[in-house]
Amino acid sequence: MTLFVVGTPIGNLGDLGPRARACLESVDLVIAEDTRVVGRLCHLLDIKPRAIRGYQGRQRITESEFVDVLATGDIALVSDAGMPGISDPGAAFVALALARGAKVSPIPGPSVLTAALALWPLSFTGACFYGFLPRRGQERIELLRRLMAAPTISVLLESPRRLRDTCADLAAIDGSRRTLLLGELTKLHESVHWMTLSEAHSWLTTVELKGEWAVVVDQASTAAPPQQDGERLLVALARSSLGTKEAAGIFAEVHDLGSREAYRLMLSRRTDGQESS
Repeated sequence: MTLFVVGTPIGNLGDLGPRARACLESVDLVIAEDTRVVGRLCHLLDIKPRAIRGYQGRQRITESEFVDVLATGDIALVSDAGMPGISDPGAAFVALALARGAKVSPIPGPSVLTAALALWPLSFTGACFYGFLPRRGQERIELLRRLMAAPTISVLLESPRRLRDTCADLAAIDGSRRTLLLGELTKLHESVHWMTLSEAHSWLTTVELKGEWAVVVDQASTAAPPQQDGERLLVALARSSLGTKEAAGIFAEVHDLGSREAYRLMLSRRTDGQESS
């Protein structure tokens, strides 16, 4: 018997695939994050599942009930929106099915994570998904610092109530970092905003926020060494036997500076060195 992990629309009902629709109608049981949300979805799409149980709330299914159904039939696992297990506790059912030797099969569908990554306008080599951040406390502070120091782009989710505070906290660490703010993805009032974190912090104070937001933050820059290391390199090159122009060329390449500015800095350090000797 099979546990199907089924993607459901994150906003636009037209994004439910035909395989997902057929699965919801044919399985013996649908396990939902919230039975009311999935119940409304099925009603709007004219889908009539045999049974719906939840993995949160009063209709929560027990482990023994899950195992009993899976022993003789098929189950569809769905979240309120998007792919189950992505920033919700549905992964526990996948783990239970695998532990029992059952077949687990994905029916891919809409996902805020993949949608956000697809809209990122710069090339990237990796991404880290943080989901919803802790609301307060040291755990939140440490996570924000780790996110802003990451060598990959970062994707997080936020409610309209906390989006301003989150962007303010991120901007306080590095306001020049580029970010992509994505509101109400695939819905009627979908919005995409590309700006720095400082600009985002200012802009968010002027608008009314509704719906869930995804925030993509650029990776920490590794193009130039820290300022202190740069000064050490500048002094070391100035004290070397290299010609001023050659030494300045090396410094300009490492720090992505113009040749004139690098030459001026190199000449000033060599002049300082001659005066102090």
